Amino acid sequence: MVVLKDKIIAIIKELSFLKNDNMQKHHARYFIGLDLTPKDKLTIEDWREKHLRCLPDKPVPAENFHITLSFLGHVSPEKMELLHDKLQQIKGQQLTLHTSELGSFQKAKILYLGIEQNDALKALAQQCLKINSVLGLPSHHDKYRPHITLTRKHKEIVPIEARPPKLELNFTQFHLFESVSSKTPGTPPHYPKRLSFDLAPLLSR
Repeated sequence: MVVLKDKIIAIIKELSFLKNDNMQKHHARYFIGLDLTPKDKLTIEDWREKHLRCLPDKPVPAENFHITLSFLGHVSPEKMELLHDKLQQIKGQQLTLHTSELGSFQKAKILYLGIEQNDALKALAQQCLKINSVLGLPSHHDKYRPHITLTRKHKEIVPIEARPPKLELNFTQFHLFESVSSKTPGTPPHYPKRLSFDLAPLLSR
């Protein structure tokens, strides 16, 4: 069934702002990314539970495992139609990616599972990162480093000797996610997919 563009925009605008206790509007936060399959999420979660449970970090819920292509941040409802148009213009191929090393971002205090870059991933990420400039949004990273965040509040107190899992991850779509904060203190946010876009299949030789 074909969904009309105007209907999609109307839904996004409705989701793009909420009212807090003071009835003041605030803009939703978005990012563009790749969503792992439930099987891959479970595999990574099982590995983390086996090898990283000794860490004092705060584990990221398995359902939140993803690979960010570009973090947009707060997007006003007035820019949502332009965002939708630019996402539709992105051209990318279906991806086969491989996990690599464990690493950490000290400033953000996260522990991550790295992703090996390839030309198709770089090309897709570059297109997504350009959207920040088009929308007048800041670029939050000077260098693109694809990864899956495993834990937060990482302090590197306990040395990690376990070898990271070597996985092949396949993607046929990319998505616009919204970062929705929990109303319960201490509960992590969740990332519902608001829009999905197909990646072109690889042509067989």
